[in-house]
Order: sequence, then structure tokens, then C-alpha cells
Amino acid sequence: MEPIWIKNYDAGFPTTMKYPDKTMYELFVDSVNANPSLFACSFLGTKISFQSLLDLVDKTAFALTAMGMQKGDVATICLPNTPHAVIAFYALNKIGIVANMVHPLTPSDELFHNIQDTRSTCLFVLDAFLPKYIEMLTKTKNRYTIICSIPDYLSPAMKVGFYITKGRKIKKVKKDITMLEWKDLLKESSFDSIKDTTKNPSKNNLNVIGQEASLLKDESLIETKQSYTRVINPDECAVYLHSGGTMGTPKTVMLSSANLNVLALQGPYIIGIQNPAGLSMATILPLFHGFGLCMGMHTMMVNGITAILVPQFSAESLASLLIKEKPDFIAAVPTLLEGIMNNKSVQKQDLSYLKAVFCGGDTLTGELKTRFDQFLQEHKCNAQVREGYGLTETVTVCSVNPIGNNRANTVGLPLADILMKIVETGSEEEVAIGDSGEICVTGPTVMMGYLDDLAATKEAIHMHGDGRSWVHTGDYGFMDIDGFFHFTQRIKRIIKVSGVPVFPSQIEDIIASIPGIKEVGAIGIPHPYKIQIVKAFVVLEDSSIKIEEMRKLITDVCLQKTIRYAVPAQIQFMEKLPRTKVGKIDIPALEKEH
Repeated sequence: MEPIWIKNYDAGFPTTMKYPDKTMYELFVDSVNANPSLFACSFLGTKISFQSLLDLVDKTAFALTAMGMQKGDVATICLPNTPHAVIAFYALNKIGIVANMVHPLTPSDELFHNIQDTRSTCLFVLDAFLPKYIEMLTKTKNRYTIICSIPDYLSPAMKVGFYITKGRKIKKVKKDITMLEWKDLLKESSFDSIKDTTKNPSKNNLNVIGQEASLLKDESLIETKQSYTRVINPDECAVYLHSGGTMGTPKTVMLSSANLNVLALQGPYIIGIQNPAGLSMATILPLFHGFGLCMGMHTMMVNGITAILVPQFSAESLASLLIKEKPDFIAAVPTLLEGIMNNKSVQKQDLSYLKAVFCGGDTLTGELKTRFDQFLQEHKCNAQVREGYGLTETVTVCSVNPIGNNRANTVGLPLADILMKIVETGSEEEVAIGDSGEICVTGPTVMMGYLDDLAATKEAIHMHGDGRSWVHTGDYGFMDIDGFFHFTQRIKRIIKVSGVPVFPSQIEDIIASIPGIKEVGAIGIPHPYKIQIVKAFVVLEDSSIKIEEMRKLITDVCLQKTIRYAVPAQIQFMEKLPRTKVGKIDIPALEKEH
């Protein structure tokens, strides 16, 4: 039986689709026109309609343009899942500015390099995290810092509660002329006090919102809020996402509006509901990640679905949302599914409202899927966990288990217009059905390339004999006789801690920089709840160094220089590390050592 026949018959995915020649902003506007009064976002009890969200997007775009930002600029969105992030994302797309999506807990040193490498000139950041970036920002070419606050979108009662529990603990910082509050950015009265700085971008000469300055009346630079002229084409770069690359070293992935729109328009087929407008999704996966950004937000906005924004990525947050909001859809990682089952409050709930549950970002074991499916059934829910597969180099999902033929231990069938195959590792030669090899993907979601890294782009994307550009994923797996794909392991060295990608090479560099460290190797080891955690194997230069003091120093340095998921949970000191025949640290041997 031909795999394509199974795909069409069981999946309900079309083989091919037509995609409008539109930017993400334009596709969002279409959705607003079709669903103006439906809720686009829900955030800690505050609901924003599609029409209101569009108004906020347009105001933000106008203000940013008036400040002197223009097509070709880069702005960094360093925010959790809040309305600010959604509004800023579409506003930037409207005026042709690349949205650089960054983890909100990124350490100062790492954010400095990110801003420099992407040539970002504007930063959207949460007030709670701003203090740690103040000194660093003075060393960058960042021209504007937009300070966002959780209470910006809370009801009066919720604002009081937030202040009592968290707000009063937020350290105040002395603002300079490059900084402005989000609420000031959106004030109508402020538009006439913004000075265009395109001709004089020096930080020291800026006049921004809140100062005595008149708007430079240059109609060629500033549109009225009512008009719209496309300034960026759908195939131009619109988003930077950050990936381990296909070989496990950090890379900046360049994506276009067209890349993300393909998956957003396939949303109804993926969830199995052709007209999902008015339904809701628990958007807990972070927006700095392709899965969260495209499937958790953009797909929702394009299809009239409410994105219930969850600012804190935790099982407790998702459990609370399930009880209060009762979303129709969940997209999660294995860690969150485990946490839901262990939550005593959720254990008492009727979950019949859930229409679909998706899992990606990490391997879903057959055992966990069986337990969670049984958990759903015991709580009156007919849905099953549907696993998928994807990578940042293709935005996110490439394949998913169809609703009518959901198979454990597989990552499902390719979506419309996306082709997948298995090749001999390091070649373009396709293997026989059932044989293992490297997973390759081609289709309209393939990235534009890695920023400023042509060599790495050529290493990841190969032109095959069929004339198509195929991404060699660095992932190992096979395709069965029915066309279902199976993910086996990662060829590239990425550790997924609670679904968050962690790069061993980065951890090794940080630890190796500590005086007294001779060499280091980092691996991912199994964990019953987080799926994986980081373990570091360390060799000291001098055996007289006190191990416990060094263990503490390594932990402290890692906490300062990388995200908490990357901090080694275990540190093992060794006399020497195993080596391969060519002298490299033997990572498989370390895994066996553990």
C-alpha cells in the first residue's frame, strides 16, 4: 500500500494547498475582519477582542515608525507570553522590522551577544528583568528599550494582587532617554511628542515619548494610522528564531511571513476542525520558540481562535489554566503532560471540554502517551495525545499524528506540501522503508537560512537530484510501510530540559572558562519529570583543588551566564575524559559512564 494513499485517507491532510500572497500582519487583518468581536487573547482574566488587538497593533506600528524605526531594522522581543509580545510581533511585521525572538530569562552576557549579532536596535523587555540588563545595554547599539509590565493588561483588582505578591519586589531602575514605558508608547497624546531619529540615531541626541519635542512632519516616513502600504513582501525575512542548528551549535534561523503562514493556514486540518473560530488554545509554549510562536499564537490569530496566554512555563500554570479557562486545545511538551497528571486539582476535574491535545518539542514515550490517554479517558475526555515532529529550521511542525489514526511511538504523517524522507547519514541516498537513517524535510516552511552563516546554511540545506532543497535535520529515524515517521534519536547534540533546548557546547565553553578547569564534557541524562537534565563531567587542572568549592563555583557561574535549564544538575569530577580515535571527547562513552 502506498504511503501517500494512507496519508490522504487516514490523515485528512490535503496533499497540497494554495497560500495567499500576504504577510503575517495582512493575514491577521483578514482574521480580524472575519471575527472582529471574538476574543483574540486572554491574559490572566483580561480578554482582548480581535478588533481591539488590531487597534493596539496599529498604534504600536505607528509609534515605532514615528520614533524612526523602519524596514530592515531588527527589534528584540525578550518577553514571556503576554499581550505585549503579540502586539509587538504583528506591529513589527506591519512596518517591515525583523522580530528577534529571545528567551525572557536570557542572561545579560548572552543577550548582549544576541543583540550585537542580530544588529538589533530596539528591545522589548519586562520591567522585572530590566535591572540585570541596564549595564549591558550601554555597551550595545540598542536605540530604544520598551519597558513592559504585567499589570499593563490586568484588571484593577488583579493589579492590586500582583503588586502585593510580586510587583513590590521589582527593582526600580533609573531610566535614560532611550527607555520608555509600554503604556506611554500607546498613548494617543504621545504621538505628537515623538521625534523621528532616522537622520540622527545617536543615543545621546534622542528625543522620545515624554520629552518636549515635536514630531518631524515627514509624510514619506510616517503614515497615518488609517492608511496601510505594504513595506515588506511575504518572502522577505520577518523573524529570527534561535536554534541549535542541525549540528547542535547555536544558530539564528531566518524565517519569512510565508514560512509561518503555511502552517497557520493548515491549522484547521491539524486540529481536525474546519471552522475553529471562537474556540480557545492554551498558549503556554513560549513565543521565542517556533512551536509556541507559530502554532500557539500565529495559527490562533489567523483562524479566529483565542490564545490564552500563559506567562509562566510550568505544569502548575497549565493546571490552573485548565481549571479556570477550560481551553479547547493544548499543545505541550512531555514534562507538562506529566505535571498535569500529578496535579491534585486537575485530578478532580472533568476534562471533557478538551478537543485536542498535541505534544512536541521532545520525545513522547509510548508509555507516557498511554498513561495520559488513559488519564484523559478517566476524566471524561475523548481526545488522545497526538505527537508531532518538527524543527526550527522548518518553523516547527512537519508531521503530526492524524486524528483518525493516532499511533504511539510515531511522529505521524507529513503535512500538506511537506515531504519527508530517510537518507543514509551524510548522503542524499534514500534508504529502504523500515531502515534507519537521517530525517530530511522539504517544503514551503524551509528556512531562508542561518543569519550571516552561509557555510552552516549549505551544511543544513542540500539541493537533491529532484531539484528540491532538503533540510538534513541531524535527527535519526525511519519511515514504516504506512508512511508514518518514527523519531529515534538526535544526531546533533541538543539536550531538551523540560522541552527547552540546551546546547552542550555552550555549557562546556562556560565551564571551561573557569580557572582551574582542564576539560569538560556535558550530556543529557534521563529524568522522571523533566525528561532530561544536564550532567557535566569535569577534569580539574590540579588535584589539590577542593571539589565541593569547585562544584559550587561551576553552578554559580552557569547561573550567571546561561538559562537555568542549562545549569548542570549533576557534576561528576574525573581524572580524565574518554577520547575518540581522532582525539575528540567521546560523548557516547560519557553517556555509558553515567
